[in-house]
Amino acid sequence: YEGFNHLTRTEGSVEYAVAEYIIRNHNLDEFKQQIHEFNVIKDYLNQKYGYEAVSLVIKEQYLNMAEIIKKNMYIIDYAVNATKKANITPKFEAIRGGTDGARLTYGGLPCPNLGTGAFHFHGRLEFASINQMEKAVEILTYLVQEIANS
Repeated sequence: YEGFNHLTRTEGSVEYAVAEYIIRNHNLDEFKQQIHEFNVIKDYLNQKYGYEAVSLVIKEQYLNMAEIIKKNMYIIDYAVNATKKANITPKFEAIRGGTDGARLTYGGLPCPNLGTGAFHFHGRLEFASINQMEKAVEILTYLVQEIANS
């Protein structure tokens, strides 16, 4: 899975410009390299223009939750069992972007992402399937039962 830098906002006038990006990567070392590359560009431009023309602010949003989930695989087992009870074959895919699950996981509550019945999030082709959303509710019901009975 290849990381990316995604330009999410630009703003400017004659005197200033702002560009906001989200930086994502499944590999922590590559993620750090992406941040380093932004710093290299900033330093290059400031040296070229001879003054602090460019500033860079990095705000941590989400880290890859895989490392924490790998240490708490019981939560995956619950989800797999619930999915199978709903007559669905579990499918595992890495996701991109920040999720509430990532923030919860780093807050001490391992919380892998489960399907919701929606597809192509945050894009012009985003949609939700009522049938699949109903199936997601069924899986969640089985998941609660699975955890309650453990």
